Amino acid sequence: MTEPKLHRAAIVDTAIALADTEGLDALSMRRIAERMGVGAMSLYRHVANKDELLASMTDEVARRNPYPSPEGRQWTWRDRVRIAAEIDWALYRQHPWVLLTFATPRYSFGPQSLACLAWLVEGFLELDVSTREATTMAFTVWNYISGATLPEISAALMARKGMNPEGDNGLRTLLKGAAQTPVPPALVDLEGSGVSDLTQEELLYVGLDALCDGFAARAARRRPLTPT
Repeated sequence: MTEPKLHRAAIVDTAIALADTEGLDALSMRRIAERMGVGAMSLYRHVANKDELLASMTDEVARRNPYPSPEGRQWTWRDRVRIAAEIDWALYRQHPWVLLTFATPRYSFGPQSLACLAWLVEGFLELDVSTREATTMAFTVWNYISGATLPEISAALMARKGMNPEGDNGLRTLLKGAAQTPVPPALVDLEGSGVSDLTQEELLYVGLDALCDGFAARAARRRPLTPT
């Protein structure tokens, strides 16, 4: 790449591609410069340091994966939660490293992430809660999505490093009725009951439905009764 083509957007694009293929551990100004065919020091004229780069990468990924405009739609707040989960699930699978940077305050909440937060909060305001509480609900949803996505992402990252994440564990053998260790009393009824055929993605939505039921019940309890 010639020097005139070296600019911040190109650096961020290259950094994202490097992180996608090799992970954050491989991310360095030197590796980015090698991919771009420039000297490492030339990058610092456009990006101050690696922390600034990670923040820009995170916001750029959010920009590429926006929540869709609700204009002209008849979405409920529950619809928005579902849509957010669908988009974020795909985003984390495409860019596994974002699971870490979204969870790190110094790298998250650039303009694009704030726009996504506002989109979710706008939906939760339908529950007649305060903006503060709606924001707490949005964070709770995001925390659940990232947590539910972690097993899928972890397995993919381990496979990328040549490890085999498949196979049985203590819970699976218990469910199959072949426990290798004493079964805790509270789990006895699960022994031999069979392994769930739900995928990790399907379990994500099962959990979100329960979470939304809780939001609705909590908001209803706080809503003042109207005189009859």
